[in-house]
Amino acid sequence: MLTPGDEESLLLDIKEGIQYALYLGKQEGRFTEDEIYLDKIRLNKLQYIVNEDRDLGLTFGWFKYGPAPEDVTTDTGVALGPQPGDDIAHLEESRLPSKDHLSTEAFAYYFLRELDDEFDRIVTTEETKVYLVDFYDEYAPKDEYATRFTDLYKASARLQQTLDAIGGGKDWHQNSTEFYYELDKKFLPVSEEIAKLDSLEHTLEPLEEYRKLLTSIISEADAEEELSSSQQAFINNAIRKFYNTVWDFVGQEISLETMRGENVDELRPKVETNAKKYRNGSWKAELNSLAERRESVGLDPEIEDMEKLESGGNGEDDEQSLDEEMVKRVSEMGAEVISN
Repeated sequence: MLTPGDEESLLLDIKEGIQYALYLGKQEGRFTEDEIYLDKIRLNKLQYIVNEDRDLGLTFGWFKYGPAPEDVTTDTGVALGPQPGDDIAHLEESRLPSKDHLSTEAFAYYFLRELDDEFDRIVTTEETKVYLVDFYDEYAPKDEYATRFTDLYKASARLQQTLDAIGGGKDWHQNSTEFYYELDKKFLPVSEEIAKLDSLEHTLEPLEEYRKLLTSIISEADAEEELSSSQQAFINNAIRKFYNTVWDFVGQEISLETMRGENVDELRPKVETNAKKYRNGSWKAELNSLAERRESVGLDPEIEDMEKLESGGNGEDDEQSLDEEMVKRVSEMGAEVISN
């Protein structure tokens, strides 16, 4: 049986194995260093894949980005890039000496030779959130508890692609009107998937309140000829609220239902505490703070504009009737679920 400390050691072996695999792959000409896009999300997914394939016994929850090990590693400052063998202290051995555990070097060859082309695809796909949709299709757990959430995670990953584009700098503002309507379209399937799941119905209200607030902010940004640095910084913060509050709430609740592994009892209390915090309304304070601060950067709406947003559309462009209908459906669906 793995203790929490053992899991930390095993995760480090896998992580360094991935870094050594990147070094060897680069030496073999499979990809260049500039083509490598390895972040913490993809690291978690590679750890999950080898854990499932080799039955390593690591404890996993779903959290914000689907199956991921408990983040107990203490070396988050280490760059997730190629690392030559001479720089790895435990290359030819495992931190957990046993015939049941691979060495760091053996993990590297697992990724290069057994995962093979799939490893190359995972570490070189430019957009992490694009890759996540494929990951959920191919590797999401198939047990009856976890499969209920796969479509929700795929819908959220597609929404996150748009959110990340808006939060990634000012370039999005050149097409701000399109982004406004794209947001509403991509929020809709997320809300629909949540509404199908009784265990998540209490997370729909935060999502809907966030959607209305964010699209209102984006609408006001659309009216600006150009964004100031302070306005973009505020919008970046608004995007982070999705990850750190609204979607985190959903992820914590899902993880309570889907976590598995040898140290679930160690992981559960922290997740339960986080979920309870959100259930008690901490998300309201976060969204209220965002709403109160928008005036300071000139992105607060006129009263009549707010009334239109609350009703589910802007009523200004007949060509956008389909989009307005989508917004209306989301709002009506949210009100129905919340009232039950």
